[in-house]
Amino acid sequence: MASDSDDALKTVFTGGSVIFLGLIVELGVSFLAKLAIARVLGPVNYGVVSLGVTTMLIVSTLVLLGLNTGIGRYLPRDDEPEYRRGVLVSAFQIALPLAVLAGLGVYVFAPTIATDGFGDPSVTPVLRVFGLIVPLAAVVKLAVGGAQGLQRALPKVYIRNLVLPLTRFGAVLVALSLGFGSLGIAWAYAAAYAGAAAVGLYILFRRTPLFSREIDAVPMHRELLSFSVPLVISTTMTFVFSDIDTFMLGYFASTGDVGVYNTVYPLAQLLIVGMSSFGFIFMPVVSELHEHGDSENMRRIYQIATKWIFIATFPVFAVVALFPTQTIQLTFGSEYVGGDLALVVLSVAFFTHAVAGPNLDALTSIGRTRIIMYDDTLVAIVNFVLNLVLIPRYSFFGAAFATAASYVLLNVLYTLQLYLETGIHPFTSTLARAGLIGSVIIAMLYGLATSLFEMTVFVFVATISVFVLVYSFAIIRFAIEREEIMLVLSFEERYGVDLGPLKTLAQRVMA
Repeated sequence: MASDSDDALKTVFTGGSVIFLGLIVELGVSFLAKLAIARVLGPVNYGVVSLGVTTMLIVSTLVLLGLNTGIGRYLPRDDEPEYRRGVLVSAFQIALPLAVLAGLGVYVFAPTIATDGFGDPSVTPVLRVFGLIVPLAAVVKLAVGGAQGLQRALPKVYIRNLVLPLTRFGAVLVALSLGFGSLGIAWAYAAAYAGAAAVGLYILFRRTPLFSREIDAVPMHRELLSFSVPLVISTTMTFVFSDIDTFMLGYFASTGDVGVYNTVYPLAQLLIVGMSSFGFIFMPVVSELHEHGDSENMRRIYQIATKWIFIATFPVFAVVALFPTQTIQLTFGSEYVGGDLALVVLSVAFFTHAVAGPNLDALTSIGRTRIIMYDDTLVAIVNFVLNLVLIPRYSFFGAAFATAASYVLLNVLYTLQLYLETGIHPFTSTLARAGLIGSVIIAMLYGLATSLFEMTVFVFVATISVFVLVYSFAIIRFAIEREEIMLVLSFEERYGVDLGPLKTLAQRVMA
């Protein structure tokens, strides 16, 4: 049993590490693309693009009916080719026709959505292009679900973290250099999703029996829908409390306010890089352990994964929460610094994910999608009411506060439900130790920097550099256990990466 646990931990760690690196590339490239769009087009046109992107993401996710998550859960439960092909074929047969119809719907009704929904007819051409992207985005999500079900990190990294952002970045630069404006940016997104969809289908062709006519597919429509339908409601509610603020800002405030909000929001989203990295592999691994009734190793893996996520997230939280103005100035520019308080509030919201750990993935892995649906519905109602009350009065700051309150409540509910169902919780002494170490170090450095110096760019960068260095040393010395160093070695063995200097440093610090 210990061997099974070690294998599961290695899968989570190595897969999570690869995805973490992929996410760093994706976020870095995507961030540069958003910077270019925001700086060249200005808040208003950037807001137009943001409305189109948000519409496309919501529609393409809803029409999937949660089937991409269903693929990730069911695929690792049986190795028979007929079963695996049945899972994939059934998901595509249900989702693709819906995605095509939904995309056409967005295209046809774009004028109505733009005028009556956003109060800005100029959004219409952009919405139409993003409507055409909906089926491509659905294919990308289904392909990523297939990679998750295979418990393989690299295919997901190729599709989502490399091809999509790199193609989009290149196309965005071309569109901006040619002066195409917001409509050109929309077509740049279309090119990126077309490329990612092609790569995703190729990977499924090479690694799964999806396209094999020699293998009979076991029909899985009913099983997938039974698992996934509650996720449809849950996903809808998730979009209500994560994206309704963008639409309500467009309705109650202005397109410019949408642009400001959609600069601080992606900055705050940097805090979920660690969660997204380990959550992708965590879900199918825990699903397999749950299938074998191995609750003890489920608890152990959950707590270790939570600590890794927390350790990786804390430095980003400290920078964004304590230096919001400098963070915005160095990225999107002084034109957007009015969103600094909103950025602080949003950073607190996303940091609760790191404290609670991959609770959503754990609940999904054990099949408690109805519990997720109930929690999400309650939180969505709370979020909608808060946005309705706060946005007309406080604009994007009200939206940020509504989002923060919603995420805090959601993580409390998820964590409580997971504990009641399995007895699993994220809290350990090493997690508390890591939090204390990080808090003491950043508090001392922040106090020294603000009291002794004017907060110039040089002082800001120097303070953060010293913090990261001291924090890393202290975490390795006081919050990392020896078995976790062995997991680093497993990463080296599996991917052929020479970590010699890092191993030597870790061994000396922990000696």
